[in-house]
Amino acid sequence: MSETLDDIDKAILNLLQDDATLPLKTIAERVHVSIATAQRRIQSLVNNGVITKQVAIVNPNKVGYGLTAVVMIQMLRSNNSMQHRFERLMSDQPQVMSCYEVSGDADFMLMVNAKNMQDYHQFTRNLLTHENNVRSFSSQFVMNFTKSGTKILLD
Repeated sequence: MSETLDDIDKAILNLLQDDATLPLKTIAERVHVSIATAQRRIQSLVNNGVITKQVAIVNPNKVGYGLTAVVMIQMLRSNNSMQHRFERLMSDQPQVMSCYEVSGDADFMLMVNAKNMQDYHQFTRNLLTHENNVRSFSSQFVMNFTKSGTKILLD
């Protein structure tokens, strides 16, 4: 779909990535189209899967999740069914903010938010086990957020 995005679509996406609560009227004015055109364009972006979700981004420290870990996972067995099972398991975990299949020494990289070390330890004990096809994992803890975002700047 990226080759079919025109400058108006890109401008709308840049605006919505900064603030998904902008009124249609404001979006239309900023990209120089009618409100009906802006609404139609946004609906098309949703229908085509370009916009997958509109959410509020919460500061984990402000809501009691002060521990963020980057977790590198090595799988015990690398076959499609076991990897898909692990992906489904991670998708169901509210503490897992992101799950990426990666290249290199690890098979997966997780971003995990926990309330504290005890909460994180419980997560690892329950989920990062041989029963879930995990050979090993290493954790690196975020000490400071310099930048944490979701925006893909479209030009």
